[in-house]
Amino acid sequence: MSVRLFSDSHLYRTGSLKWTGITTASGEPTIGAWVAEMDFGTAPEVADAMKGAIDDGLLGYQPTWLEPRIAGATAEFQKRRFGWEVDASQVRLVAAVLPALEATIRHLVRPGAPIVVPTPAYMPFLTIPGKFDHPVIEVPSLRGTRAGGHGWALDLEGIRAGLEAGAGLVILCNPWNPLGRVLREDELRALHDVVCGYDALVFSDEIHSSLVLDEQVPFISYAALGPSFAAHTVTATAASKGWNIAGLPSAQVILPDEALRERWDVFAADVRHDANVIGTVGAIAAYERGDAWQREVKELIRANVDLVERALAPTPIDFARPEGTYLTWWGFEGVDLGPLSPAATLRERAHIAANEGITLGAHYASWARINLACAPDVASRIVERVLGLL
Repeated sequence: MSVRLFSDSHLYRTGSLKWTGITTASGEPTIGAWVAEMDFGTAPEVADAMKGAIDDGLLGYQPTWLEPRIAGATAEFQKRRFGWEVDASQVRLVAAVLPALEATIRHLVRPGAPIVVPTPAYMPFLTIPGKFDHPVIEVPSLRGTRAGGHGWALDLEGIRAGLEAGAGLVILCNPWNPLGRVLREDELRALHDVVCGYDALVFSDEIHSSLVLDEQVPFISYAALGPSFAAHTVTATAASKGWNIAGLPSAQVILPDEALRERWDVFAADVRHDANVIGTVGAIAAYERGDAWQREVKELIRANVDLVERALAPTPIDFARPEGTYLTWWGFEGVDLGPLSPAATLRERAHIAANEGITLGAHYASWARINLACAPDVASRIVERVLGLL
C-alpha cells in the first residue's frame, strides 16, 4: 500500500491543525474529525513532484509556464476521469475555490443580489456573500420521502422562490459537502430548468469530484451537460481535497462559455496571483499520475463508512451514507444529549472534534459534520465513543 496511515500521536506531535486545533474546555486533546483534510499524507507522485520543484528552486512567483501546464492537466483529467471534453483554453488558475467564489460574487453577480445556498452547506458559503453585501437565502434541502429516494435532495421550488426574490447566484456543491450526495443527471437538468428562466449564475463547487465512493454513481459536472448549462456556470475544482494538499492553495476554474470566460478574464490576474507554485506543481502530478494512490484512499474511506453505517444502523442517530467525499453528516434529533449541542457533546464527553451543524445551516442545530478520512482504528474509536453517549 502506498497510502501512509499517520497515527494520531504523530499528528499531535507535528501540530496538525485537525488534531490540535480543538480541545475540550479543560484543554484535553480530541480526535480530529472537523477540518476537511485526510490523515493519509499525499500520493508519492505528488510529494516527489513538489520536492523536485523545491530542489529546482521554484520558490518564487509564478513562472509563465505554470498556468498553461495546470490548464492542460486539468482538461485531460476531466476527460479521462469524467468524460467531460474540456479544452485547456477554457481553464483558469485560481488560488482556491473560495477566492473564486468571492470573485464571482464581486464581479459577475448583480450588486446586492441575494445568493441562494441549498443547506446543509459548506460553512463559508453562508458567510462569504455578506462580506460583499449580498444577503444569503438558505434553502433547506428535502429529506426522506420528499427526496425521491436519495435521502436528501435539492428543493427546486425553494431555489425557484429565491430566484423570484431576485437572487443572482445559486451555489451548487457536487459532491455535496456535508451530505456526500453525488447529484444525478436528472437532478442537474431539473436545476437547469429552474435557473435558466432567470438572470442568475450557478457557482458549481466540484472540489470533491475525484472522491466518488460509490462506483455505481458517475460524477457529472453541471456545465458538462450542454452549452446552456455552461453559459451560466462558473465551475471550480482542485486537487487539494482529493490528494490532501489543501494547505498549498491552487485551484482551477473551468469556463467553456466564451462570453462568460471573457467576463472572467477582466479580473483573472487578480484571482490567479495567490495560487501557490508548489501546490500547483503537486496538482499537475495528482491529475496526471495520482489515480492509483487515490483508489487506495477511497477503499480506506469506504471501509470507514461501512463501519459507521453498521454501527449506527440500530441507533436513533441519522447517518447519511456518503456517495462521495469523506465528510459525513450525523443527525442527533432523536438522541437526548442534554443541554449541549451535538458537536459540543462530542467534544466534551467523547473527546471528538466535529463541526457544529448550525454552522452549516440554520435548520441543523441537531446535526454534526464528522470527517472519516482517518486510520481504521481512529474510525473505530469514533464509533465506540459516540455509542458510549447513547
